[in-house]
Amino acid sequence: MEVVNCPRCGKVFNKVRGPLCPACEKKDEQAFQMVREFAEENKNCTISELSKGSGVSEKKIMRYIREGRLEITGGMHGEVRCKICGRPISKGNYCDSCIIDISQNISEVFSSANNRSNRGTTMHISDHPHK
Repeated sequence: MEVVNCPRCGKVFNKVRGPLCPACEKKDEQAFQMVREFAEENKNCTISELSKGSGVSEKKIMRYIREGRLEITGGMHGEVRCKICGRPISKGNYCDSCIIDISQNISEVFSSANNRSNRGTTMHISDHPHK
């Protein structure tokens, strides 16, 4: 178990899961619940309206969306965009098309590396005596 300082409050704690201490993690979860409840009651709100209505910063709301914990609904459509191509997305960091491209690129890299490592390696013994 790793002992770390909480990036929010500075408290020293045993890191079990995420980077936050249990007290800050609990506060963050409470903030998320307020955002989720407000979003469910106001399906066509924007991120700005969601922030004002829930009392949670837009930055935290964006983090919840990027983490995939919160999904974009009607009024927020187009406010969150793919980090690669800029298309509107409903959650996460990348659109489905870019995720497929990334996956294919990773597969190609591993396939290429695997092919290189599977090539026969040969050892040559020199007939030259040591000096």
